Amino acid sequence: MTEILINKIKYKHFKGLEDFDLVLNGSSAVVSGRNGLGKTTLADGLQWLFFGKDSTGAKLNPKPRDKQNQELLGLEPTIEAELIVDGKMTILKRIQEEKWTAKKGDLEKTRSSDSTRYFIDSVPIKEKDWKSYLEKLGGEPNLQMLSNSSFFMTLNWKDRRERLISLTDLTDEQIIKEDDELKEINEFIGDHSIDEMKKILKGQKSDIKSDIDGMPARIQEVTDMKTSLNLGDRTKEAVQKDIDEMAALITEKESWLIDAKAGTVNYELNELKQKQADLRAKLVDEKTKFQTNAFAATSSLQEDFNNQHAIVNSLRTDVSSLEAKEYRMQEALKEKRDFLNAHLAKYKEIKAVDFDEHQKTCPTCGQNLPQNEIEKMVSDFNKSKADRLEKNVEIGKATRQDAKKLETEITGLQKELSEKKNQLQASESRLDEINNDLIFQKNKQGVFEDSQIYRDIIAENTQLETAMERAATKDKNAETDKLSAEIQADKQILAGLNQELQKFDMIKTYDDRLSELKDQDKDLKNQNQVVEKQLWLIEEFTRRKVKRIEESINELFSIVKWKLFDVQKNEGIKEMCEATYQGIEYSSGLNNGARINCDLDIIRTLSREVGITMPVFVDNAESVNALQPIEGQMIELQVTEDEKLKVEV
Repeated sequence: MTEILINKIKYKHFKGLEDFDLVLNGSSAVVSGRNGLGKTTLADGLQWLFFGKDSTGAKLNPKPRDKQNQELLGLEPTIEAELIVDGKMTILKRIQEEKWTAKKGDLEKTRSSDSTRYFIDSVPIKEKDWKSYLEKLGGEPNLQMLSNSSFFMTLNWKDRRERLISLTDLTDEQIIKEDDELKEINEFIGDHSIDEMKKILKGQKSDIKSDIDGMPARIQEVTDMKTSLNLGDRTKEAVQKDIDEMAALITEKESWLIDAKAGTVNYELNELKQKQADLRAKLVDEKTKFQTNAFAATSSLQEDFNNQHAIVNSLRTDVSSLEAKEYRMQEALKEKRDFLNAHLAKYKEIKAVDFDEHQKTCPTCGQNLPQNEIEKMVSDFNKSKADRLEKNVEIGKATRQDAKKLETEITGLQKELSEKKNQLQASESRLDEINNDLIFQKNKQGVFEDSQIYRDIIAENTQLETAMERAATKDKNAETDKLSAEIQADKQILAGLNQELQKFDMIKTYDDRLSELKDQDKDLKNQNQVVEKQLWLIEEFTRRKVKRIEESINELFSIVKWKLFDVQKNEGIKEMCEATYQGIEYSSGLNNGARINCDLDIIRTLSREVGITMPVFVDNAESVNALQPIEGQMIELQVTEDEKLKVEV
C-alpha cells in the first residue's frame, strides 16, 4: 500500500494566509481556532497544490483579496509541501505568477492570464510532467477522493455507484452457480448476457403471443375453404369408378367412329351399344341423384357439426389462456408472501434494537454526557427507530394489500376458468350428440346398389346385351357426325368428373394443413409456458443478484450501508446509490457529525481497495463526539475561541 504523509506545508500569500507553516512531522493533528482564521484554507492548500482546486472540488483562484474583495496584485500564491511518500521525503511546490505584457508601441503593461509554475524537489517541471507524477502516485481521481473527506459523496450517484460496484468481484456466473434454483438459466442463456437474454425472451414472448392470437383465425380460414368444396357423401373411389367407365365409353365410341368412317359399321349393333351407353349414363345420373338426396338429408346436421366444432376449439383456446394466466398470478402471489415473511423478520429485527447505553458516556474522559445531550440522543434514536418501523409497516401493508388483491383476482380467475371448463365440457357433449345424429342419418339413407332403380337399370342392361348378341352379324351405315357430337359431350362430362376428383386431393391438403396448424398451436402454447418460466427465472436472478451485490459491498464498510437498488411495486429494479447510517439516508435527515463519520468510513474502505492512504482534512470536526478511525494521517479542523490557529500534533 502506498502511504503519503504530510511532514510540513508552507502557505504564502495563499487566500487569507500571508505566511503560515503547518508542521505535522507525518502525524495526525488537531488544528483549532475561531471562525475566519483559515482552517478550511489549510485544506484548500493541499487540494490546490495537487489539482488547482479547493476542498469542494471547484477550480480555485488563491489570490489574496482586500476588504473590497479585489485581488491584491504583486503577490504570488505559493504552496510548498514536504511529503513523506512510502518513507521517502519529497518536496512539491506550486506558484501562481502574474503575467504582465505590453503591446508593441505601448509603454504601459497590462495583465494577462496568470501562469503556474511547478517544482518537484526544487526542480522546475512542466504541467504535463506534474500530472504524470500525480498519475504515478495513483491518479487525480483517486488522490482527490482519498484526500478530501466529503469528495466521494459530491460525485454524481451513477459515478459513485459504478465505483462501488467495482469493489465486488461477484459475477453473474458465480451467482447462478451458487444458487440451485437458478442453475436452469445455464441451460438456455448460451453465450448471451443476462440483460441480452431478457430482451430476447421478451421479444420471443411478444412474437409467440401474436402467433397464438392469430391461430384461431388461420384454422377457421382453412376450415371454411374445406367446407366450400361441398363434396357431400361422394367418395373418391366412386368418382374414380365413374371416370373409368366414362373413359371406357369414350374409347368405345371412338372405335365406332373409325368403323363408321370406313363404312363397315353394324348399325343395329351400334344402336344397341348406344342404348347401352345411355343406360350407363342413366345409371351414373341416378346414382348422383341418390347421393345428392342423401347429402341434402344430412347437410343441416353437417353444418351444425362444423359450427359446434368451431365453438369447442374457441373454448379450448380460452381455457388454455386462463390456465397460463392463473400460473403467472400464483407465482406472483408466492413472491409477495415470501417478501412479507422476510419483511416481518426485518420488523422484529428493528424492534429488537435498543439504545446503546454506552453512548451516554464521553469516549474521551469517561464521564456521563450532559442530560440534555443524552435526552436528545435518546430522542433522535427513538425517532429514527419509530420512522424505520413506520416505513416497514407501510411497505408491509402495501405489499399485503397487493397480495390480497392478487388473491381476489386469482379467485375470480379460477371461477371464470371453472365456468369456461364447464362450458367446454357441455360443448364437447353437444358435439358428440350432433356427430351421433349425423352418423345415424347417413346410415339411414342406405346405399344406391340396394335401391329399386338400380335393379331396374341392371335388368334392362341384361336385355340389351341379349339383343346385341343377335345383331352382332348385321351391318348398317352410321352417322359419323352424331358419334362425334356424342364423344365431345362425353369428354365434357369426363372433364367435370376429373375436376371433382381433384377436390379430394384438395381435401387432403386442407386436412394436412389443419393438422399442421393444430400442432403449431399446441407447440406455441408449450413454447409460451417455457418462455414465461425462463423470464421468471431471469427476474428472480436479478432480485437475488442485487441483494448479493449490496451485501457484498456493505461488508467492506463499518458504519455506512449502501442502498444500490430499489425494488419497485411492479417488481421492477431501479438503480440508485444512497449511503445510509442506522437506516437514515445521507442526503436527507442525517446530521453533520454522522455525515463526517460516514465520509471517513468511505475513505477508509476506498483506501484499502485502491492501496493508497492520503492525508485527510476533516472540517467541522468539533461536531463529532468520536471520529471514525482511518489508516492514514488525519487533520481535524475544529472551531474554538482561540484567536490564533493552534496546531496540536
